[in-house]
Formats: sequence, C-alpha cells, structure tokens
Amino acid sequence: MSRKKAKYYAEDTGAPARRRKRRRRRSEKRIPSWVYRIALILLVAALGLVIYVNRDSLTPERISAWVQERVVGAGEGDGYPSSIEGSEVHEGNFQSAGGDLVMVSDTHLTVLNSTAGEVVSRQHSLSFPVLRLGGDRALLYNLGGKGYQLDTRAETILRGDMEQNILGGAVAQNGAYALLTESSDYFGELRVYTHDGKEQFTYRFSSCYPTAAALSPDASQALVCGVYAEGGAFASSLYLIDLNSDAGGAPAATFPETTLLDALWYADGSAAAIGDDTAALVSPDGTVTKYSYDGWRLCAYGGENGVTAIALSSYAGSESGKLILLDSSGHAVFTAQLAAAPDDVSVYGNTAAVLAGGTVTAYSIADGAAFASADAGADAVALTLANESSAYILGVSEVRMVSLNG
Repeated sequence: MSRKKAKYYAEDTGAPARRRKRRRRRSEKRIPSWVYRIALILLVAALGLVIYVNRDSLTPERISAWVQERVVGAGEGDGYPSSIEGSEVHEGNFQSAGGDLVMVSDTHLTVLNSTAGEVVSRQHSLSFPVLRLGGDRALLYNLGGKGYQLDTRAETILRGDMEQNILGGAVAQNGAYALLTESSDYFGELRVYTHDGKEQFTYRFSSCYPTAAALSPDASQALVCGVYAEGGAFASSLYLIDLNSDAGGAPAATFPETTLLDALWYADGSAAAIGDDTAALVSPDGTVTKYSYDGWRLCAYGGENGVTAIALSSYAGSESGKLILLDSSGHAVFTAQLAAAPDDVSVYGNTAAVLAGGTVTAYSIADGAAFASADAGADAVALTLANESSAYILGVSEVRMVSLNG
C-alpha cells in the first residue's frame, strides 16, 4: 500500500481506526488466562489445607449440626425473662456457648438464643445431671450414677451406662470425652473416648479418689484432681496425664489439707484446678503454680483463655468479698473489692463479671476498671456472660438477660 493510499484510509475511515486502537489497548490490559489458572490452583490448595487441618471437625454429624443450627436454626423468641423447663437448675449447669444460653434442669437440656428462641429442648432421665461443654458438644452425666449422654444441638449422639458409678467428666474441643468412675480394684478410673464413642485411653488410680477432670482441646492430655486422706484430713493430688502414652506417672503437684474441686482447660493450652483454699494454675508447658486464698472462703470461680477468676468472701455470711483474676503463671491480673459476698463469676473475652448482692458488675480484664453494672434481681443465683456486653441471669424459676454496655 502506497503512503498516499494509507493516508486516504486513515483520513476517510477515522472512526474504524480509533476503534482498532481501543481494541489494541483493551487487549494489552486484559489479564492473561494463565493468571486465572494459577489463582484457581492456589484457591483449591488453600481449601484442601483448611479441610485437612479441620478434618477431625468435618464429620457428618458436625456438618449436620452446623446445617441444623445455621440454616434451620431457631426463630425469634419472645424475649427474656423466660421460664425454666423443670423445677431446678444448679449453678454449674448454667453456661453459655456461642452467645446462646445452655442449661440443664432436673428434667431437660435447654438451649436458648439471645431472644429466648428455643434452639434445643431435650428431656433427659438423669437424677443428678452435670453439664460439661466442649466444642459443639454437651456431655451430661449422672453424678453418683452410671448414665451419661453426649449431645449436639441437632441430636443426642449417644447414650450409655458405665459399669461403675460416675465421679466426674469432661469433653474436649475436638469432641472427645472422658469419664471418671469408681473401680472395683482401684480407687478410681479415667476413661477417655474418641468423638464417636470408641475407648481411647484408660488410667487407674491407686493412691487417690479422682474427683474432677479436664481435657486439652485436642484430647492429648488430661488434668485430673484426686483426693486422699492424710493425717486425719483431706489432701489432694493433681495429675497431668499424657493420653498418647501408656506410662504412668507421679502427681504433678500435691496439696496437703486442700480439697481440689474442679478442673478447667483453656483454648490457649493452659489449665487450672480449683481447690477449697488454693488454686493451681498450669501453664502451657506444664508448670504448676499454687495460689493460696489466704484464709478467704471460695464462693465461685470461672475462666477462659488462660484467665481464671476466683470470687471470695472473708468468711461465711460475710457482707463483703473480692474478685481475683489470675493468669496461667499464677500472677494476679487484678483484684477488685466487692461490697457484698459474691454468688457467681463469669469470664468472656476482655470482660469479667461478678454477681454479688443482686447486682452484676462488669470489669475490663485489661485494666481492672469496672465499666458497667446492672440489676440482676433479688432471686439471682448465677450468671454467665453471653458476650462482652450482656449476661444471662439464673433466677429461682426463670432466666433473664441484662445489658452491660456501661
């Protein structure tokens, strides 16, 4: 093509020439297809990694429970207060999980959402039920009896009866569970089961009666409290048991003239054992530190993520008390003086709340400052935090919800 002819085409067909230039520019800006292919490969690899890491949690029953909760769910309730199904709820059977209230009465396992909508209402046949929560599961066992059951929000996964009477129990974040029982040949036994009910581990105690247990999140370790007689008084032992080893071991710590009452294991890998006059704090590396109440009387306790709350009064019938928050090294994060003897305490995130004299007071764990209070009612006996700014309250015949927004 001559230069003259080329000039003619450019002048006479200016619009097509501009369109061709725009198409070239768009073509130059278009992302190559190989980039999309690499992104897809990376996405599939990432999804595969997530599935592998969470493979123990992605069981059919857990997926079904998630669908039941998230897709079907519970509707809007009529709000609080809400009456209790059954005639009585013990303070230890009044807990929260995922913002919902979980409680066990003498007849029912009940889960209510923040509007008092009924998520679960399931009858049980245990004469003295005890509730333990872990992950998406609730373990109920008959203290001093043989029956137990394992529940999700969707269904009761299993029911069973132990050969000997049950002394304690625990459930891990991964769904494994443990039961402490009496024994015909020993002082007691720890039996640990996988999430689907297969026996994983057995430990027999020959020097103390086991009374309480907690499992690490992955069920690789158990913390067990035991009591025995020494010099005419009760003493206690604390065992840290490796559930992947058959080797026995000596107690991690002993407590003369102390009765260990309960064991807690936190998501950060630390744990705690609560005694009548001393608490034992267990760091993630297994170091045990004792914290004495210095003669004060234990009224309530609770904890989360490495923070253990101890609520004390100076003596039985006292009109004052104090709240102490401990870290996993046994150091006091802060101490708050209370104008009334405490009835209950709860920890959630950066908030610690104490029930005393019919009033709930909320404290910031970061600086120990009281930032909110609310009237709980004259009949309030227990509380559990739903989140950092609201709490469920257990009354004699109903449950209530209070705001702690300051």
